[in-house]
Amino acid sequence: MRHFVGFLSGLILGPVLVLVCGWAFAHLRGLHTAGLGALQGSGPVAVAGLVGVGVLVALLAVPPRLTPMLPFGAALVVSGLTGLALLRMHLLERLPQVPGTEGALALLPLGVFVPLALVLFAPLFVGGRWRRQDEGASEADVYFDGLYEEDDDKGRPVSAAAPSGPHAPRHRA
Repeated sequence: MRHFVGFLSGLILGPVLVLVCGWAFAHLRGLHTAGLGALQGSGPVAVAGLVGVGVLVALLAVPPRLTPMLPFGAALVVSGLTGLALLRMHLLERLPQVPGTEGALALLPLGVFVPLALVLFAPLFVGGRWRRQDEGASEADVYFDGLYEEDDDKGRPVSAAAPSGPHAPRHRA
């Protein structure tokens, strides 16, 4: 179930990544044409948007316990939009105009999102992300369980009551 939910979430996050990048590009391009730097006017907000995209991509690609279907869904959307921009740009121009669409339509045919799609495809091939990690007993729990075992025979010394053999817990002094 986590793979299915991750895939659907990735399908939602893909357009968000493209639109935020397009929105930031439109703002930075407007600053450049006005002769201003990235730290003047609305430039810091656009740079903060790009930093947010970078953090979001890192959170999708790096955590080992996250389903690989989340970045895969986002990568499908990003690469699909790039391919559609290269082959059938007129279909993308029919989409409703939302903030960031103009900048995204300028960036998509340039292939700017191809490296992003490759980074988001990579977690798909990490085998450990497909399995859920067992939440078994930790090493500390096993250690303390062995320390505080209760004796059935109160008369025997503690060393005689301790189990021995290959499965006996090892205690540190």
